[in-house]
Amino acid sequence: MNDINVDLFGKNIKAEPLKINIYADEIQPKECSTTKQKWFYIGIIVESLANPLLDDIVAERYCGNIDKNSAYFIKNDRALHWSEISDADTKNIAERWLKYIMTPDKSRNKFYCYILGINDSLLSKDEFGGKDFTNRYNRFFRSCVLYALKCFFPFRNIVIENIYHEEGPQSQHEYFPWHIINKFSEKQKNIEFNCSKIEFLPKSHRNDKKSNIVQLVDLFMGVTTSIIHGVEDSKATEYRKPLMDLAVPLVQRMIDAPKNRNSNFQYANRIMIAFFPKTKSEPGDRQRLTQQFFTKRDLVYCNKDQDCLPGLYF
Repeated sequence: MNDINVDLFGKNIKAEPLKINIYADEIQPKECSTTKQKWFYIGIIVESLANPLLDDIVAERYCGNIDKNSAYFIKNDRALHWSEISDADTKNIAERWLKYIMTPDKSRNKFYCYILGINDSLLSKDEFGGKDFTNRYNRFFRSCVLYALKCFFPFRNIVIENIYHEEGPQSQHEYFPWHIINKFSEKQKNIEFNCSKIEFLPKSHRNDKKSNIVQLVDLFMGVTTSIIHGVEDSKATEYRKPLMDLAVPLVQRMIDAPKNRNSNFQYANRIMIAFFPKTKSEPGDRQRLTQQFFTKRDLVYCNKDQDCLPGLYF
């Protein structure tokens, strides 16, 4: 689909640019328990303002009941972060959000997500920002956003109204808050900005309603990477394991058949994951000429748990 349509009389009609918000979060470098390599992850959700996501996510959180005097309001008003899910209330919110994602009749035109995993142990640090993690993150963040937009909305003219990121060390970085906007404005002719810098959102949705979507990024990235790398047994595992079991059928398909347009999840070019790099290399190495992005990964969680099989979703 491009931005030129034709009316009944054969005249060209230029479509209005697509207006979007981008929400982002990250997982800092962490050692994989099986490979002992360090990985970090970038997760983004893109919201089309023509089909807004935020109100849906809030409705799912509160089951449509936003009466603060309700006995259930406090239970549904909990902040949600994957690493902190350790009780029934947060688990139930997470379950509703995951079921929303996995139900295309609800999420198809509203939930667009891309997760990029970076094997920090295989990067040439001098080439990718040195020892400063945010320098490396900044570079891959731009690539992550650009690739996602090209897959989600091919050939479209896009206006980015806002870029939101969970508050963190990136807010204090010399370049990160404005660098992506500068670079895209110079090189991407089909992308415009109505913002001059990234806005950093608080962790709690009680301080800013938009933080609900940042929490959604955290949840989906957390459950996905836990399926990939596995989780250590703890008291919280009893609450996270059912969520991982729920998400496994989608994550398996995203990794094994990323372009499958026949899946009932309808995830192709809408809910995606990729990893970089395949191999360690230095500038000038011949393997640089090969594709270093890939999708296939072993799922440690499934390898350890023989009951981890596709459930009701296909």
